[in-house]
Amino acid sequence: MSVFSSNDHVLDSGTVGKYEALAMLYLHKQDLTGITPEEVVLRYIETEERIKKEFQRQKELRKRQLNPLPL
Repeated sequence: MSVFSSNDHVLDSGTVGKYEALAMLYLHKQDLTGITPEEVVLRYIETEERIKKEFQRQKELRKRQLNPLPL
């Protein structure tokens, strides 16, 4: 089952989770010419980890904005 629609630009959100979808979208937009399948897997894993960390960072920032610590 393809993650991308027939025009290869729209993600099918029912197929994968948000982290995987964003990682695939990011890699889809990269020039992977000359990259081995093993390198693609490594880039995918690294990209997904970076995306997860950024989601967590953004979540913490929003939490601090909603509940600022007393001075």
